[in-house]
Amino acid sequence: MAAAVASASKDQCDPNLVSCSAAALKANPCCVPHAGLLVFRQRFEPDNGDNGQWGIAGVDVLECDGSRPKATKQTNAKLTHEEIGSRCARAGFNEDEAERAWAQSEVGEGVEEVWERSWNTDGRYISSICDGDVSRFFRALGELHVSLPTTDWLADADITTSADVTYYLADIKKALSQQGHEPTLHCEDATLVEVHYPLNVVGNMGKFVPHRKSVGKDTCPVEGIIYPPSAILPSPTPASWDPVRDRPTMRPITLSHDESRQVKYPEDEEEDTGDKKKEKKKLGFFSGKDKGRTKGKFGHDEFAGRRDEL
Repeated sequence: MAAAVASASKDQCDPNLVSCSAAALKANPCCVPHAGLLVFRQRFEPDNGDNGQWGIAGVDVLECDGSRPKATKQTNAKLTHEEIGSRCARAGFNEDEAERAWAQSEVGEGVEEVWERSWNTDGRYISSICDGDVSRFFRALGELHVSLPTTDWLADADITTSADVTYYLADIKKALSQQGHEPTLHCEDATLVEVHYPLNVVGNMGKFVPHRKSVGKDTCPVEGIIYPPSAILPSPTPASWDPVRDRPTMRPITLSHDESRQVKYPEDEEEDTGDKKKEKKKLGFFSGKDKGRTKGKFGHDEFAGRRDEL
């Protein structure tokens, strides 16, 4: 199939063909994807950014009936993450921007490892990438991600991250059903984690339109959906170095003066034992010093028995 696909010329392709249409199914697979149903996945990462962030989780490449394509439809070869990273770098990708845009499913996993999985499981099944240009696949997904501002659409409907407010499934779906999209929502327990947008491809690759109906089923409850806030602890107060005292500068005390006076410490409290109160305990170092004041250099009490020399 790859040889047949590679023989097609872009000049012979209709740029307005929409995948899964009757005309697209008859066209050369290099002109429009024949596994033409794409489900774009965004994953919510609550600890990314100030208020969490929706990142690219990947794309599912499906047949027009929603089934997975057969292995015989693989248009391009498998690639390692080193090969993918090298090709994308030569194509002018900004690594920092890519790291921010893509969700990381495992701690410490770099964007190139995420790309490797996305390309080898789905990207190489897109028949219209007949020249093996892997960078075109990831560039198209990056542009698609920008065109689906899930955070903004939810915020416009007053759906924001919260530790004590939950939401209805119908309200979230309504907020995200913009521009004709029919997304499905996916939860872990009752926590919102992913949104899936079913799409069709217009032309070769790079333009997308909403699929005419939803694909798959929601896995979120009807109500009580949690849109979680960040769990990141606040950063500690930064310290600078005092060059005069040769030590870190003093950090501000968190308690006010009045509050600090109200704090009682067990070692400073006097214990009431009937008629007599115990004196405050002194540290061993200072109690030793007090005893030393009454001792002469020969070990006896200097003041005991001192005579009046008058």
